[in-house]
Order: sequence, then C-alpha cells, then structure tokens
Amino acid sequence: MKLYLNELAPWERKQEYYHTIQLGKDVKEQTNVLNKQTKAMIASQLASTNAIIASQDRISDGIDAVVCGVERVEQGISELKSAFEWGISEVVWQIEQNRAVLRDILEVLMAPLDTQAKERRKRAEDAYANGWIEDAEEEFLESEKLNKFDFSIHISLGMIYLFKLVDKEKALSYFEKAIKYSKPKSSFHASYALLHKALIHCDMGNTEEAEKSSHEAITLSPSLTEALYQNAQYNAQLRNTSKSIENLEKAIRLDKLYCLKANKDEMFDPIRDAVNRLFEKLRDEEKKKSQASFAKLSEKHNQSKPIIEDIAKEKFIDSSSWTNKSNKLDNELKELRSRIDRDSYYDFLEINNKIAPSIMQAQDGLVSELKQKIKSTVESFERNISGAKSKHKNKLEEYWGKTGSAILIGSFVVPVIMTLITAEGFDKLWAIAFCIPVISQLLSITWLGFFIFKYSSLSSNELVFAWSLVLYLAGSIAYYFISKSSSKDEMAIEINKQKNLKELAMPYFERVKNI
Repeated sequence: MKLYLNELAPWERKQEYYHTIQLGKDVKEQTNVLNKQTKAMIASQLASTNAIIASQDRISDGIDAVVCGVERVEQGISELKSAFEWGISEVVWQIEQNRAVLRDILEVLMAPLDTQAKERRKRAEDAYANGWIEDAEEEFLESEKLNKFDFSIHISLGMIYLFKLVDKEKALSYFEKAIKYSKPKSSFHASYALLHKALIHCDMGNTEEAEKSSHEAITLSPSLTEALYQNAQYNAQLRNTSKSIENLEKAIRLDKLYCLKANKDEMFDPIRDAVNRLFEKLRDEEKKKSQASFAKLSEKHNQSKPIIEDIAKEKFIDSSSWTNKSNKLDNELKELRSRIDRDSYYDFLEINNKIAPSIMQAQDGLVSELKQKIKSTVESFERNISGAKSKHKNKLEEYWGKTGSAILIGSFVVPVIMTLITAEGFDKLWAIAFCIPVISQLLSITWLGFFIFKYSSLSSNELVFAWSLVLYLAGSIAYYFISKSSSKDEMAIEINKQKNLKELAMPYFERVKNI
C-alpha cells in the first residue's frame, strides 16, 4: 500500500459531490449544502451498487426510501455516519464546534481565562473559518500557550497540519494531545481525535497502529458508527477478516448506507468475498422477514376478503368501502410480491421497515372496522327487536287510553244525543242530567242495568237509548282489541324481519372473530 507522508491521500481529498462544501462562518448554510450534496453522493453510490444491495428497480425508484439519518447533519460526524468523508473533515469539525455539547465543555475550560485569552481563541476560530490558515495557526498556537487543557485547540491545530499544511508528524502530535486532554472531559471527542490519529497512521503505513486507535475510539464511543467502519477498513487491510466483518456488520445495522460505501471501498478489496457474503447474509436475513410478513399478510387478507365478498352479496350492510379497501390491499400485496422478487437487501429493508407495516396497519384497520360494524349491526338488530316489543307495549297503552277516553266521553255525549232524539217534552230535560259528571256515569250504568235485567219492561224509547249505549261501548272495546291485534301483527312482522337479518349477520360475526 502506498504511503502518503507529505501529501493528501486520495481518501483525504474532497470528492466531486462535496466540491461545494467549503469552510465558512455560516454553519447553517454549510449544513444545508452538506445535506443536499450528501443525497447526491448517495444517489451516485446507489446507481452503481451491487445487485445484492439494491435491485435496478429499487435504484429506479430513487433515494427517498433509502436515505436515513442525513437530515441531521448539524449533529456532526455522529449523525453523518456513512455520509462522512475525510475530504470534508474541516467543515465537519466546524459543525462539531457549534454543537451545544462542546460549547458547554469549552465554557468550563475557558471560565478561568482572562478576556485577552478568550479573544485570542475567537480570532483563531474566525481566521480558520475565513480560510486564513497561517493566521489561524498562529492564533491557535498562542491560545494553546494560554490554555493547554483546551483539547479543541489541539484538534483544530491537528486539522490544520493534516489537511492544510500537510505536516502529518506535527498533526499526529496535536491529535495525541487532544486525546490526552479530552478523555477526562469527553469520551466522544477523544474518539473523534483517535480516528484522525488512526488516519495518519494509515497514511504512514502503520495499519496496525491505525487499527488500535480506531478500536480505542470504539471502546470510548461504542455508538460512533464511523469508528466501527474505519476499524473494519483497517482490519480488512490486515486481513483480520472476522473482526473486520463483525464491525462492518455493526456499522451497516446502524446505518444501511454503509453497504453502498463498503461496496466501492478499495480498503475492503483484500476480503471482498467475505464482504459480499456479508451482504448476502444481511439480504437473506431481511428476505426471510419479508417472506414471513407476506405470508402473514396474505393469510389475513385471504380470511377477510371472502367475508367482504359474501357480505356484498347479502346486502344487509353497505360494504362498498370495505370492497374498495380490500381491492386496494389486493394490489398492494401483488406489489409486495413483486418487490420480494427483486431479491435485494434494500428492497427487503424497505418492505420490512415501511411497506409491510403500512399494509399491516391498513389490514388491521379494515378487520377492526369489519368486526366493529358487524358487531354493531347484530346489536342494532337486537335493539330493533326489543324496540318492536316496546313499541307494541306503548301502543297498547295508547289504545287503552284512547278507549277509556272514548268511553268516558261517550258516557256524556251518547245519552245526551239519544235523550234529545227520543224524548218528548219535559223528558228532554234528562239531557241536562247526563251533562253532569258522575251523575252521567251513574245514569248510564242504570240504563244498562235496566237493559240487562228489565229488558221486557222498557219502552221503545228506552230500548233505543239503552241499545245506543251498548253499541257505543261495544264499538269502543272492539276498537281496542282490533288495534291491539293490528299492533301485534306489525310487531311480529318487524321482529321476524330483524331476526332474519340477525340470522344473516351472525355467521359473519363468528367468522370475523377468527381473523
């Protein structure tokens, strides 16, 4: 492997897709540009990746479903993950310096300093941001004399000597200092400096030292995925296949985009077959999950679909919305099947993390809606049966009340009318008696008594009077029983109708329980 002692290594130069990333004071603008260019980088890597990683159809779909994590580049190297490249290290360090975690540490470190020392450090940062490297070097060196425990100064000087002045021996010495002074304060920044130390050792041909430094970075910051990846690179160069693959797998599981990076990374060429086997292993693992999800989704759909089709035929519920949703699920399952047939890692990841859960959610919603609606429909039929019985009962009370009212009114009206029609002369005065409550009822009962017990002794007028009362009472009572019978028939028809509908619905109620 070629040594790079007094020049930048190819991996330390800015890649084409990052050519617009420059040092500057506007960190927010830098993060926006970095985010945009990172997507361009991923698109470039995706376009020519291994078929095991992404199928041609997956590539044609674009990067939206592939990208993850790059929206938080303002969090520096820890969130850039696979998007990190050594060529943008200076800008990444600027971003790191603007993170709250480092600002809080520096506030403590700078608290004892006088105003002049703080101003000197500020001038150093401004010079660095403006690209005035010699001025930045001078100011940082003076700042180091005033506060040698400020590890960020050592990192800044290390960056200047490594990437700008290309004095790697001097850069290494400053990263060593940064490691020493950052360990008690921030394990993350110690790991950050260790990765740069590892890089310099790699440039100098000391791959074993590079591996040790990156391993120490992992020990201090186990979740720093770039440390895992770089350690995997160095172990690949040393042909420590098992350790390299172990850490590469960890990195990929934390950020799947490391697949794209490793696929084109020449550092892994000594163990390329093992790397491809790792891709196959990861693909097959996700494939198994995808196939299991498809089987589960298909089984559930095959249970719900016939129920919806049968309900549509019976028409006791409006099932049009269910039919539409079921047809949509049909199409989505066909699409899912075609994605499984693409047989690539990223397709399976997309299925398992996005597509299958989305279909499952839609299926669960449909089945839940189906169960709830059928249950409520059965309950409504039961309520309708109870309602028909209550309605009949209420009608009986209504008819009874109407009959009683009719009899009460009749005890006044009928005798008065009949007295006026049949009586002559002073006998018409009886009509007045029938207009008086209680007396009217007593007289009517008396006439009925005469009708029953002294029928033969009654005059023709008296018989007409008595018969009119009998007929009126008989008509009122007949109205009650006829109305009662009619209401009972209506109740029976409604109950039979609701029972029939319930009998139609109940089998579906039992069927959906088992989905």
